[in-house]
Amino acid sequence: MEERRPPAQEEHLTAGQSFVKSIRPLGCALFLIMGILGTVLCFTVGRDPIPGYQPPERASYENDLSQLVYVLETQVFPELPDIELSAEVTGDTVTVTVASGNFAVARAAILRYFPEDLIEFAEGG
Repeated sequence: MEERRPPAQEEHLTAGQSFVKSIRPLGCALFLIMGILGTVLCFTVGRDPIPGYQPPERASYENDLSQLVYVLETQVFPELPDIELSAEVTGDTVTVTVASGNFAVARAAILRYFPEDLIEFAEGG
């Protein structure tokens, strides 16, 4: 009788090992560079909606929401010319109504400078 030998064991690569083996060192370097650039891009994207604007300290309007309405109407809303906005005190928050224009842009611009816990947003007018 002929003695059977077990077939030579193949090296089993994990998914990550086979990926690295298939893209070679140059591909690995390119992959790392793209990952670093993507991360940098994620943390630096976003333009300032109102260039140079410095909002007042929260303490100046936190207990006087009518002051926050005044700041929004005189300093912020005029800087968003394509969006029709209004603000009013409703209970313990300020409701900003976006009558026309891009709701998401207006909301993002205002929340960049003012705390979300003091402002609510509504569409329509």
